[in-house]
Amino acid sequence: AGQTSSTSSTRGTTHTPVALARTERPDHSMAESTAAEALEAFMGSADKQITPQLDEVLKEMADTGQSRQEWLHFRALVAAKLQQVCNEYYRVTKDVEVSGETFDVVLKRLLTLLDEFPNPPFTTQRLCELLLDPHRIYTTSTRKLMNALEKLLTVSSTEPVLSFAPVKPGTYQAVAECDLGKLAADTDGEGPMDVEQAQWPNKTET
Repeated sequence: AGQTSSTSSTRGTTHTPVALARTERPDHSMAESTAAEALEAFMGSADKQITPQLDEVLKEMADTGQSRQEWLHFRALVAAKLQQVCNEYYRVTKDVEVSGETFDVVLKRLLTLLDEFPNPPFTTQRLCELLLDPHRIYTTSTRKLMNALEKLLTVSSTEPVLSFAPVKPGTYQAVAECDLGKLAADTDGEGPMDVEQAQWPNKTET
């Protein structure tokens, strides 16, 4: 079986994700099962600790633009990783308040933005790359890191469609989506990142 067709989505609309046929990954069935079990355990835990195995789940998306996990579980993992990374930065550099907002307020806004996506935003691959290796771009600044995360989350389209939903000129979202083009470009000069390939398994109806 090949990939199923996909339909476009914006927030609040129905989205049919692209299915990955299991026959395409015969050598990874054990790893897939183990990753799914680790994610299930993570979802049921109270402390939401991120293990190296769970980092591998994020790394799969960062490296390939694909994930074999359900979006709702993956989103919870991204939220936990986002909190972990931001807290680690803030313990070292408390520079968020210069923008007039507290760290807690900005962090809550980031988590709210992420939670509003019923389907993965088309920036998911870039988001995972940044969370897994934030110091490659932002050495110490918590404020710059959180600003970058907010730009990646202030989008209105979900994968695999790259077109934005119409926004009013002059609004914060319009400015953020314009700036996103600059952020999505590789700062090391290797060219823009391909974010078109994010793929998610079909959710089985019960």
